Amino acid sequence: FPVSEGSIVRIAPNGKRAFKNTGSNEMLVLCVQYKANSFSDDDEPLKDSIMLEANVKL
Repeated sequence: FPVSEGSIVRIAPNGKRAFKNTGSNEMLVLCVQYKANSFSDDDEPLKDSIMLEANVKL
């Protein structure tokens, strides 16, 4: 299925994935992974992270 700038796609852990850039510009991919079904009510996934407050400029 086609995606474009700003698209967000969730792929289940057992899903197959492939990327192909069909455009003329550089393709950037950000992959964020977290163990499936591992969140609990008291989970703090950002406790070992730094949240970026500013917009990212490429």
